[in-house]
Amino acid sequence: MNKIITYINWGWGMLSLTGLCLFFVTYFFSCHGKQNIAEVAKPMFVEEHSSKLENFVFLIKESHSFCIPEPDQSCLEEPKIIPIASASGVVLSSSESHIFILTANHFCEDGPMEKIMGETKIRVFIGETSRITNIVTYSETADICLLSGLRFKEENFKTTKIATEMPLIGENVINVAAPDGMASPNTRLMFDGKFSGCEGLNCVYTIPATFGSSGSAVYNKNGELISLLVAAAKNFENISMGPHVNMINTFIETVEETVDIY
Repeated sequence: MNKIITYINWGWGMLSLTGLCLFFVTYFFSCHGKQNIAEVAKPMFVEEHSSKLENFVFLIKESHSFCIPEPDQSCLEEPKIIPIASASGVVLSSSESHIFILTANHFCEDGPMEKIMGETKIRVFIGETSRITNIVTYSETADICLLSGLRFKEENFKTTKIATEMPLIGENVINVAAPDGMASPNTRLMFDGKFSGCEGLNCVYTIPATFGSSGSAVYNKNGELISLLVAAAKNFENISMGPHVNMINTFIETVEETVDIY
């Protein structure tokens, strides 16, 4: 367990050029800046995994540059927006007006360099929609962050069920993520692996993970959330780690004391 490195220590490499190009090719523009006019049929999900795939969230942390006006210059122009990191997440629940998203806290935190670059905002992409979110609360110990964003009309997310206990060692688990920033409205990347046990409240999986996998949901065989990936083996990316489901349940129970997330 000592040969690990959390995604936050990998810095801005979380969002690679490859991932950026793939995302913008399929979402907004080609890598050459031309609009993508090709029409693609809306994705259809296999029923067994439909809620996992529909609730998947791709997140980008944006830096909005500060403007310090000079005597002959104003700040009327739009600030420059620079994507500096990406992560994965899952829609936990929704109310009449908002949706609530779980991801990794180290993604939500601003590092020293990010603070220098300007104001940071977290934009989330769900299917063909995008919105800016706000941090509701977080746990540094569990490395969990809860975000909230406006709920659009006709959005109807299923509440993500959270397990009450971890699987048996050797049981199959499923992960939905955007490793290396690879995500688009028409694709969902799913990975399977085995639950491999826990050291205290830190649990291990044979799920491949890399930059951008931070905050991605791990499900048991019943489709219940058991963890979020927050770290991976430094020299062997087929081993990943996340908090015990008890930490997630405790986090949610604490949130519910002050915030109506359902």
